[in-house]
Amino acid sequence: MEVDKSIIKDKLIDYAKSLDERNWPNLENIFDQSATAEYGNDSIGLKFLSNSRDEIIEMCMSNLNGCGFTQHLLGNFDIKFKNDTAESSCYVRVYHVGKEPNQNEFYEMFGEYIDNWKKINNSWFIFQRKLIVNYERGNRDKVLAP
Repeated sequence: MEVDKSIIKDKLIDYAKSLDERNWPNLENIFDQSATAEYGNDSIGLKFLSNSRDEIIEMCMSNLNGCGFTQHLLGNFDIKFKNDTAESSCYVRVYHVGKEPNQNEFYEMFGEYIDNWKKINNSWFIFQRKLIVNYERGNRDKVLAP
């Protein structure tokens, strides 16, 4: 059980680093091919729905390729298991800096990832993700894929 917790935590960290490094192929090691995701919520007036791993990767690319520097910080990991499935949640704080000509703009988001995982061939993959945005500040429109 502790080994599996460590694997899931490491995969969440790999996800965050992959976004910051724009290492899009690495996301294939994190999401199941049929994964679904909901990023954002109605309360902030922004919600992205994805119905496959390819759509999740495309959504990440289209938003972050418009940014300059980003830093995704994760914490407060909570992971629970039931047979070959797991549910995890962790806090996320992300800082985004704009790209030229918006290099002086920023967008910061505080939220929580809630993920459902499946164990496939001795490895764990997200098959359902939800990002809840609890607070944001800065200029989202000028920083995320302007």
